[in-house]
Amino acid sequence: MEGIRTAFLFPGQGSQAVGMGADLFREDPAARILFEAANDAAGADVTTLCFKGPFEALSRTRVLQPAITAVDLACRAWLESHGVTPDAAAGHSLGELSALACTGCVADVDAVRLAAARGTAMDDAAQAIPGTMIAVVGLDAEAVIADTAALLDRAEGGVANLNGPDQVVLSGTVAAMDKAAAHFESKGARCVPLAVSGAWHSETMAPAEAPFQAVLDGIAIAAPIRRLYLNVTGAAATDPGAIRAALVGQLRNPVRWVDIVKGLMADGVTRFVEVGPGKVLRGTLRRIWPDATAYEVHSVGDLVAMRRLADSWKA
Repeated sequence: MEGIRTAFLFPGQGSQAVGMGADLFREDPAARILFEAANDAAGADVTTLCFKGPFEALSRTRVLQPAITAVDLACRAWLESHGVTPDAAAGHSLGELSALACTGCVADVDAVRLAAARGTAMDDAAQAIPGTMIAVVGLDAEAVIADTAALLDRAEGGVANLNGPDQVVLSGTVAAMDKAAAHFESKGARCVPLAVSGAWHSETMAPAEAPFQAVLDGIAIAAPIRRLYLNVTGAAATDPGAIRAALVGQLRNPVRWVDIVKGLMADGVTRFVEVGPGKVLRGTLRRIWPDATAYEVHSVGDLVAMRRLADSWKA
């Protein structure tokens, strides 16, 4: 698509680190507003947990989701205030809320509020129905999808993330994930248990839908002002009603990340910027498009370098 060149990608859970966002908090008033919003929405001192930990407390889902969203959006606010803007945006799982804010669908503070509601609802669901996740690496994704559908009843587990042509994340009960790991390891895959506290994007998250929907109903959603891709469909969306429905549907449906990246490529994106903590999405991007031009921004130093780089794009 003519004119679309740069995409911001927003990470979700699993990208956190103690200290994230601290330099932004010191440098930028906009970051301080976002962290205060996270504190209020989570009913916890998210700011201190981000900056000082401990890691285990920061990683609690009900705290982590507003924390990462605040850091994502603080990075994005700094970039945009210095003239670095995207043509398109997408977020992985939780990161989709930051992508919505980036594309003008929701206000930044509302994205943080939604993250807190989502995190609490998912944490509660995980306590009620314990589960876990595994990454299946080294087999053709389509074969893993087909085998999983034959091996597991959807109520016990299924595909959670389609992260690359040879990487699929499965989610479900502990027994179901043990069964899946044994099956795929017998076929030569490497099965990696993920450090999560619940079976995200599986049927075990069904109890999270109603409480999240209740908060979502009170948030205004506008049509995006930039190209926005959604996890549930893997496709671009413009209708606020469809976006609202996709946010709820995402809780127990797969993240179609491969489709999102391919769609952005088809739109003409040539530069990807991972905006937020970590570099998980750069790794998945390399699996899908090995020659992709990608950057990461999660500190003031990164932000300054990115501003200089963006100036060269305009030259």
